[in-house]
Amino acid sequence: MGKANLPQGLLIADAVEFDRFIIRMDAIITNEPDMELRKAVDELVRIARRSAVMGLSAGAGGNISSRCGARVLIKASGCSLYDLCEENVVVLGENGEVLSGGGSPSKEVRFHLGIYRSLPETGGVAHYHAPYCTAFAIKGMPVPLVTINAKRYFSKMPIVPELPDGSPELADAVVEAFQDKEVRLILLAGHGIVSVGHTLTEAHLLAESAEEAARIAFFSRFL
Repeated sequence: MGKANLPQGLLIADAVEFDRFIIRMDAIITNEPDMELRKAVDELVRIARRSAVMGLSAGAGGNISSRCGARVLIKASGCSLYDLCEENVVVLGENGEVLSGGGSPSKEVRFHLGIYRSLPETGGVAHYHAPYCTAFAIKGMPVPLVTINAKRYFSKMPIVPELPDGSPELADAVVEAFQDKEVRLILLAGHGIVSVGHTLTEAHLLAESAEEAARIAFFSRFL
């Protein structure tokens, strides 16, 4: 980046801090792994806000994660998707150890890590308490594939029986369901949905498409 000129109006007393800022920016720009991590954090925050605005989860429900090299980024437990910020992103190592971030990882971290371990091509996992998809799951019914997108994306959409949230049993059932390569999204009875993608954005868009199909199918029954 080189030596920077002191911005006009900046007090001389702030010059030292400004120089430190320039040094930090030089380090960030020249450190490619950190750039990749920054992109991953930005994507996590962006998708979290979008999912909340779309009504895919309420309160502190739902969790999302992405893979960044040998690291996994995941929402901190107890933080709402709408309010997710950099400080609430927990960075984990390959074995689930916390490397950085505020708070503890989401209680569903077991199935996130299990998916990444068993599906190396997966780069993102989204888990939402999507109301319309969950309504069908509660009734033990797959989401009717009534839209063009749903028919294109989902050849199978299995329903995992209701199991305690955050439990090893749920994690095992979720990971097992995704061993079928045709499965990109599953329903959790009484709980929500889980989708996977090559990126977190892809996993999220699959969740949006499934919820759209469920919502349209629900309303079409009243016509």
